[in-house]
Amino acid sequence: MKLLVTDNLISDLNKLDKLNISLEKISIKEVSNQAQPLFETDKYKFVFDEFVTLTSFNKLNIDLENNFIFQVKKSNLPKFTSLKSNIDVLHLETGKKENYFPWDLTNIIYSSRKSIDLKLLNFFTLNERDFRNFTSYFIKELVRLKMLVDHDPKEVSEILNEKNDYKYQDASKKINNLDDKKINKAIQSTHKIDNIINQYGYEVENAKRYLVSIKKLLEF
Repeated sequence: MKLLVTDNLISDLNKLDKLNISLEKISIKEVSNQAQPLFETDKYKFVFDEFVTLTSFNKLNIDLENNFIFQVKKSNLPKFTSLKSNIDVLHLETGKKENYFPWDLTNIIYSSRKSIDLKLLNFFTLNERDFRNFTSYFIKELVRLKMLVDHDPKEVSEILNEKNDYKYQDASKKINNLDDKKINKAIQSTHKIDNIINQYGYEVENAKRYLVSIKKLLEF
C-alpha cells in the first residue's frame, strides 16, 4: 500500500506519470468491494475522490499488502506512524527537501526485493542526529521482535506500554521469517555502532556500513 502526500486532491492520472506506476482510478466507496487479484500484479488502484485520515482508513479494514494508493494531506501523515513499514510514502513536490521517516528505511531493510535508495541512505547518515533518530526507532522495533518470539502481542504491548495495533501485526509477520539469532545479532550491531559513536565520534561511512550490513542480515 502507498500514501500519496498532496495538498489538493488529484483525479487526473496524467499528473502521476512521474511516479512510473501502473494505475487504475477508483472511488473511495469502491475500496471495500475490490477483490485482490489471484496473481501478483504491478497495477495499483488509485483512490481519487477523497483524502484519508487514519480513522477513515481503519474503517476500510483492508489488507496493507494490497495494491492501493490513497491520498493524504501532509498534516495528517504523521498520524500514520502505526502503519510503519507496511506503507510507502509518495511525494509529487519538486525542488523541495524530501523528508523521510525511520520506517521508510526499515521497510527496505527487511525486503529482499528492494535496494537501499541512495537518497534515503544519505538522509539518515548525513549527520549524527538523523542517524541516532533512526537507530532509536530501530532498536525499539528489534526489542519488540525479540519479545514476540516467546510472548504474545497483548503481553508485549502491555510491557512496552504500546497500542497493540498494526506494528504488532507487522512484527508477527516478520518473526515468521527471522530467527532469534538474527534479531540478537542486529541488536548487538546496533549497540556496537552506538558505542563506537560515543567513543570515537560520528563517521558517515561507519553509519552506512552498519545499514548495509543490517539489511544483508535481516532481509527476507
